[in-house]
This record gives sequence, C-alpha cells and structure tokens, in this order.
Amino acid sequence: MKSGKKRMTSFAALAKGYNLRASARFRWSVYAVLTMGLFFILVGTVLPMRYNLAVGQVSQTLIRAPIDAVDTHATAVARLAAAALVPPQYNINPATEQQALGALDRLFNAVSSVRANRGLTPTERLTELRAIAPKRLANAVLNTLLTQKASQLVVVDSAVVRIVQQLLQADFSTSDMRHASLIVDQQLVTLPADAPTRLVIGQIVLSVLQPNLVYNAVLTQGARSAAQRSVPDVWINRGDVIVRRGQLITPTIMSQLQDLKLLKTEPDYGIYAGYFFFVAILVLATAAFIQLRRARVARDNVYLILYAMIILLLAVGIRLAQAAVQVGLPSDVSYVIPVAMASMMITMFFGTSLAMLSSVLLALLTCAAFGFEFQHFFTPLLSALGATMAMTRVQHRSVFMRAGFLAAGLNVCGVTIMHFLLTSTTAGLHQLGYDEVYAVMGGLLSAVLTIGLMPFLETAFGVTTHMGLLELANPNHPLLRRLLLEAPGTYHHSLIVGNLAESAAETVGADPLLCRVGAYYHDVGKMKRPLFFVENQVAGENPHDKVAPNLSYLIVTSHVSDGLQMLEEYKLPEPIRDICAEHHGTTVLWYFYNKAVEEDKHSTPDMDQYRYPGPRPQSKEAAIVMMCDAVEASVRSIGKPTPQRIEAMIRKIIKDRLQDGQLDQCDITLRDLDRMVAAFMRTLQGIYHERIEYPESAKALEARAR
Repeated sequence: MKSGKKRMTSFAALAKGYNLRASARFRWSVYAVLTMGLFFILVGTVLPMRYNLAVGQVSQTLIRAPIDAVDTHATAVARLAAAALVPPQYNINPATEQQALGALDRLFNAVSSVRANRGLTPTERLTELRAIAPKRLANAVLNTLLTQKASQLVVVDSAVVRIVQQLLQADFSTSDMRHASLIVDQQLVTLPADAPTRLVIGQIVLSVLQPNLVYNAVLTQGARSAAQRSVPDVWINRGDVIVRRGQLITPTIMSQLQDLKLLKTEPDYGIYAGYFFFVAILVLATAAFIQLRRARVARDNVYLILYAMIILLLAVGIRLAQAAVQVGLPSDVSYVIPVAMASMMITMFFGTSLAMLSSVLLALLTCAAFGFEFQHFFTPLLSALGATMAMTRVQHRSVFMRAGFLAAGLNVCGVTIMHFLLTSTTAGLHQLGYDEVYAVMGGLLSAVLTIGLMPFLETAFGVTTHMGLLELANPNHPLLRRLLLEAPGTYHHSLIVGNLAESAAETVGADPLLCRVGAYYHDVGKMKRPLFFVENQVAGENPHDKVAPNLSYLIVTSHVSDGLQMLEEYKLPEPIRDICAEHHGTTVLWYFYNKAVEEDKHSTPDMDQYRYPGPRPQSKEAAIVMMCDAVEASVRSIGKPTPQRIEAMIRKIIKDRLQDGQLDQCDITLRDLDRMVAAFMRTLQGIYHERIEYPESAKALEARAR
C-alpha cells in the first residue's frame, strides 16, 4: 500500500515537473486520447458479427439482420418485374396514311379513266384497272366500280377517304389489323348508303389499311426505366431472420448477407467513420462545456486525466457487458453496467454540472452499444442523474449507499416504464422480473465500486473530495492533535476561523467544507515557534519585544513555509496547501514595519521588505480564509466588541485588502464581499456577544442581609 502511494504521488509530481498540469497542448492531447480510447474500446459494440460463409454451405448458426439494409437482389427482381409489365412504345407513322390515300387516289383516277374509254371491252377494262388497283381488292369490287353510276362513285370515293383518314390518323396497331373487318364495319354503320354500296366501301378500305405504329426503342426504355424507379427499395428489417441454423446458403441468402455487411470479406468502413464522428462530437461537446465553465478540471490537466480515466473505465464496463450479450446473455444485462458509479465519482471530484453532462454522454454510449435502443438510453440516464443529485452534499459514507439504492430504484422505474411502453402490459412479466433484478444489481454495484475506487483515485491523483476533507476535519487527525497540544491558542483561533469561513463560503457559493478544513490547517506552521504568536502567549510576555523588527518579521512569516512543510510531510492535499500558502497573500506586517520606522531615526525602511512572500489568493476559498483570519484576529483585539464596532472593523479589513490588491487574482466579487460581511456578523455576534456582570458571592450575601 505504501509503495502504491509513493507511485501515485510521483505521478502528480511528474506532471508538475514537466509543466504538464497547465499545458494547453497537453490538455487537448488528453481530449484526443479520450476520443481514440472510447472509439477503440467501444467500436466493436456497434460492428455486426462477421461470418465466413459461401454458396452451398450449411449455416451452423441463426443469423438475424443487425441493422436495416436494402435487399439489392429482391429490389432488382421487383424492378425487373415492373419493367416487364410496361408494353412496347410506338409512334404513329404519317407515311402509312399518305400511302393509303395515294393508293385510293390512283384507284379512283384509274376508274374514271377506264370508264371514259368507250373502246375497251369489259375484260380489257378490268385488266387495266387490275394493274392499278390494290392487290387485296377483289375483281367483283372493281367491276362494281366500273358499272356504278357516277353519283354513287363520288359517294364511295368520299366515304372511303374519310374512313381511311379517321382510322390511320389514330393508333392502328397490328392487333387492330387483325380485327380490321369489325373496326371498318363500325364505321360503315352510320353511312347513309345501301348495303351493296357499304360492302364496296368496306372492301376498298380494307384493301389499303396497314398498321401505322412504328416501335420506339428509346421511348420504351424510358417508360420501363420510369417503372423501375417507381418501385421502392425492398428492405431487410432489423431482426429479420436471414438464415436459420442448418439452412443451405443460396445465392439469394448470400446477397442479403453482403447487403448487411455480415461477411468477413465485406468490411463496412462507413460504420467505423460514423461511430468515430459520433464519439468525437460527444467528447468535443464535453470539452467545450469544461473549458467554458473554467473549473479546476479546465485548468489542471491532472484533474482532466482523472476525468478521462473515469469515462474510459465505464467504457470498459460497457464493452464487457456487450461481450456478455454476444456470448448468449440477454441484452437487458446492460442494466448491470454501473453508469451511476461514474456519475457519483464525477460529482465527488468535479461537481454536479459536469456529472450531469457526463451522465448523458455515458447513456448515449450505452445506447449505441446495445443497438441504439431507447430503453438502453433512458434507464441508465435516469439512474445516473438520480445518483448525481444524491451526491450533492456528502457528509458521511452512508451517502454512497443511499445514492446506490436511489440509482437501483430509478433503474427499476426505468426498466418498468420501458417495458410497458414497448410491450404489452400482460406480456413478458417473467422477463420484466429478471430485468428488474439486473437493474438493482447495477445500482448497488455502482455504490460498491465508488466506495472501493474513490480512495485509490484520490491518492493516485492527489485530488481532494468531501470524504477526504471530512477525514481531515476529524479532531483526532495527528496534525490537529499536535496543534492542540503544542499551540492551543492557534488551535482555538483556527476553529473560529473555520466557522467563519464555512459560513461565508455558504453565502457566496464557494466550497464550505474546503474552507473549514483549510482554516483548520492554515496556521499549523506556528507550532514550530508557538510563543512568538500572541494567541499562545499566556504569561503576558512578548518575545518580539527583545528582538529586532526584521528578525520578528522573519519569524512570523516563516510560519507559512513551516506550515507548508508540515502539510507536505503529512500528505495533505494540494488545495489545503494552497490555502496555507495564500492565506496572508503579500500583506504587510504593519506592527513590525511601524516598529522598524520608530527605531530607525535616519531612514525609512522599505515597506516591501515587511510583506509576506505570497502568493496572493488564487481561489475564492483562499480569499475567504484570508479575510476570516484577519477578521478573527482583529475582532478579538477589540476591547468592548459591539455590533457596530465589529462591522466597522470587518469593512475596514476588506477595504484594506482590496486597496492592497490582495484579491485581484481570485474570482471573488464586491457583491460576494458584501454578503461575507453579513455572514461574519452572524457568526461573530454568537461568539463575542455582550455578557452581564455577575456579582461576587460575598457581595451578594451582604446585599441580601441588608
């Protein structure tokens, strides 16, 4: 154990020795390492399992779709079927109509010419007309045309031309050509002619009709492409069974496995890229929050490394739980992951705000590891936020178990809510019982791990928590015991300063416990020469009356360096040592300076030679202890402390510290100082209140006798 502590201490010393604690470049390196660590630890939780299968093999396991994906084979088949339903596309050929009309024109011109030639025999007329007439036109029709009256011939001519134009100006396909007789008969019904004339007209029309549609390959392909595009993608839904155990792998199944990137020969680099940016954005948002808040974790890289280690530790827990699911455990084992542990530890080390943000971060990582299902986000987030709120004020170790039980209860609530939202209210109650057992285990495990790991991390990184401060505030601490025995006046003074500091810190929003414990130890250096400090002088003799002012200055100011040496020896944390080093700042020891001025009649001593070495307070807590130390000592020196005189003394001290620039390097405000005055008054009035003067017993008896 001792060797471990030595290694842990050397870690913080190493960071300080290489000037890494405040390095901005090193800080962003920590963020980068956190991003890469989360990525490499958890990327396996979002990658589907890969299988080494081929067409013709028999699957040895049941394979379900881990994600939604487009089934390329089924989509292609559906689109080919849609394209096959599209009929060929045709264009009307105007030349077909022109050819038919030209044939009719030649026919009727030939009829007129032959009828006008009286020298021809009937056989010669028919022969001459046969040479010009359409081949499909029967000789009987030609004889009828040759013997008809001129008026009837005109009627036949106009009717034939009108019907041909009407039919060939619209679509007239090969199929229509097979039913041409019926189509022409429908046209002849409305003609005002006798039956023989209609028959002649119909025969002439049929002799010149031809299909007028020409196949258009471009238009057909465009229509079929449009039909294919109108077919939606066929999806493989998450959870669908792709292949059962013992089933033969067919080309269709192989295509689905390829679409889902489930083959070892089909790595999905998109998942790697997407998950990296998912993690990077979460870490970047957390880094922005940390830096904007400007808390200690934003300035001290040791604290940032501790934060990153907590997050990575929880990431390992998520990875182990997901690995357990892969070997056969139900996915609800995720409720055992101690997400609340990280929230509890971050609350203790860094405060509530960062713990709440980190709870969201860890809940998102857990949700991603278990298929981005909402119940794996809601339940851990609920328990983590509850544990965070339970850890806001830690006064004893039982708070950890209380937070653990609260996390377990909220886990159970989250599991129950998600069960009734996502399933039937009467289904799966047996499984709900198992899930609630997992939830209770997760909450209690968080408390147990927090209690076990907190002391280790505190010592390793030199970070102080409320539990560590409570242990230091114990009066039985060896250093406080020494202070009580060797410098009882200083011990009493430190207790009063602690009460003042705690009250003031609560008023201005600082850490009350750190102020109180820092006040307990701020003057331990006085144990080296206790009689040189007025609170320890019981006989009324002041050793400073016999030494030179500059020597008195050295003796008094050395209590700061002596105290730092003692605190280092007893392994007290850095915040306590900072308060000890800064509680006087660079103030002037006016008593010894004025004494030096009185003794030196020839020259005026340099005031800066009678200042404390500093540094000035760097934190609000150190500034509070500085003010409380000065206020307690000054008020104790007032002969008859009335509220008016106490308040005047307090305001004078604050004014002097402000004018001397002692508060320039900390984030305390004038409003804080005004609130501190009221807090000081409430505490000091309880200590230095007016008391009635009790008469001596003899005088009282004499007064009674009279």
